[in-house]
Amino acid sequence: MNLSNKTCLLIDDNAEMRNSLRIQLSECGVQSCVSVRNIKEAIDNLTARKFDIIVCDYNLGQGADGQQFLELIRRRNLLPLSSAFLMVTGESGYQQVSTTAEYSPDDYLLKPFTADTMATRLLRILEKKEALKSVYQHMLIKGGDPQKALQACDALLAKGGRYAMDLLRIKGDLLLKCGRNDEAHAFYDNILAQRSVPWAVVGKAFALKSLGQLEEAKVTLESSLQAYPNYLAAYDALTEILEKTDKVAAQAMVERALKVSASTQRHRELGNLALENADFGRAETALRVAVEKDRTGFFKSHDDYAALSRSCIEQGKHKEALTAVNDMGKHFSHTPNLKARQAALECQVQISAGNLEAAEAAYAQAVALQREGELDANTALEVAQSCFAIGQEGEARQIIETIAEDHHENEQVLARARKVFEVAGLKDEGVEFIEATRTRMIRLNNDAVALAKEGKLDQAIVMLVEAAERLHNNAQVLLNAAQAIMMRISQQGMDLRQLADARRYVERAIQANPEHPKLAAAILFYDKVAPPGLPRISKEG
Repeated sequence: MNLSNKTCLLIDDNAEMRNSLRIQLSECGVQSCVSVRNIKEAIDNLTARKFDIIVCDYNLGQGADGQQFLELIRRRNLLPLSSAFLMVTGESGYQQVSTTAEYSPDDYLLKPFTADTMATRLLRILEKKEALKSVYQHMLIKGGDPQKALQACDALLAKGGRYAMDLLRIKGDLLLKCGRNDEAHAFYDNILAQRSVPWAVVGKAFALKSLGQLEEAKVTLESSLQAYPNYLAAYDALTEILEKTDKVAAQAMVERALKVSASTQRHRELGNLALENADFGRAETALRVAVEKDRTGFFKSHDDYAALSRSCIEQGKHKEALTAVNDMGKHFSHTPNLKARQAALECQVQISAGNLEAAEAAYAQAVALQREGELDANTALEVAQSCFAIGQEGEARQIIETIAEDHHENEQVLARARKVFEVAGLKDEGVEFIEATRTRMIRLNNDAVALAKEGKLDQAIVMLVEAAERLHNNAQVLLNAAQAIMMRISQQGMDLRQLADARRYVERAIQANPEHPKLAAAILFYDKVAPPGLPRISKEG
């Protein structure tokens, strides 16, 4: 294998180092190399095309680093498993942290180094990528098939070879992804009986968690942290379990993880947990780090500023709370979502400060934006929070009801909706309200399916289409509506207008939840019903 036909993206904020690295890459044989100065330019290039190799300096300036960049492109699915990611760093302690992070580079280079060393590392990475290609091709985020990936994994393991440990780790992840939790548990136990490796301990804990054995999972992870105190994946897994049972303990666990790696994501997680635990001073400190550490804005969200503002409100720091609200506009596009979020937060700050006239003006702006068009769930719930704060409980309930109907399968959104009630001092009522809404949506789907089975297909379609036209993020409703329409077409003959409606609902479902378990069947049904010549539906859009 040589590097002459490989494409490379080089990221370094220092022009001199960028030129030096480009020369070294050329000496390695890389002929096609795009060099960029910052994360924005890197994201633009990765969005436009695929690169075989990414070489990234750890220190990227403006409060950002290469590890944050790697996590960002992994989460945004911009880095295929077949691409090599090489981190360049002058920090000797970086390897210890990077190799224990959830998203690790394929390898790293400690400065100074020669072109020969770089070439050796790159070739080693790419040789492994090529050897595991038969597995990786079935592990695509969209359109992947974990069952086929497992089969390919077993086939390579049967042959033996130098990448057996990599394959074992991949196989464990795939077993968990496929929901084969008993097999995963036994698989990890078998590995740990032969050798102690931290990823197998964490994998076993996830299998135990999926099997409902939370206490055993916690004990397993705690013991792994005694043996591997820098293994970040164990901290994250244990925090995830504790969040459901003991949020104070979860907060303490994130504090421990921060001593290993003080990432923006962990400061954000700490801030939100501290806020839920009414530890408002600690919440403010952690959230301030989250919004100030990265001046590029790539790792921030509206939620960070909203949480920071709320932590200040709870401490009576109204000036600081308003500053956080205003700062949102410096890092994000001025969309209706941003404007509504700012107005809703300002309303809450002004009410806390006793400025009713200013609160009413902000409230009016927030509600007007809510009524004008579709806001995302978090923004709409922020508006609902301002409604409760100013005494407009009916408006608040109406907004929350719509959100809960539209996201009745999304526990994260429902938990946020329950939290809005809790902040308003209506915790028990919120639990009942959300559960009643969720139950109503389940009943709607079940009733429509029952009507279809009874041969009352037209009635089922009327019921589902009304809901689908109103609820654009409810994948279950959208897919049921599409399936019912296509069933009628298959029984009564082609109607292109109805088929277009079915297609529209399936495409909305893809946008709402590309991993919905019923999506593949709906796409196959459409392919079967649609006449030749019409474009197929793709999950890639």
